[in-house]
Amino acid sequence: MSTTSLKLPEELKQTIQHFAQEDRLSAHAFMVRALEDEVRRRRQRAEFVAQALQALGEAEAGGPVYDADETFEYLKNRLHARATGATPPAKPKPIRGGLPAMRHHRAA
Repeated sequence: MSTTSLKLPEELKQTIQHFAQEDRLSAHAFMVRALEDEVRRRRQRAEFVAQALQALGEAEAGGPVYDADETFEYLKNRLHARATGATPPAKPKPIRGGLPAMRHHRAA
């Protein structure tokens, strides 16, 4: 494992020490955990954005498009059916095959 040195403002260092003590960790372990958590969040966000861009591309190419309110209602009822053993709801029907070609800005 490589070593990295950080210069921290005194207030941040004290705050880290405080929270590390609360969690019964060393300041080092607390900082490593915080960095791991941030890396995990960044990876999850990147995956979410990639999936959203893929879904947009599929919709633009003529894939199915669903009404948001109907979809949320379906999901709510499906969760309720799972929790209670009730009959699952019927899947919503697409409102159209896809969106017309759209001009939009995609972040690089």
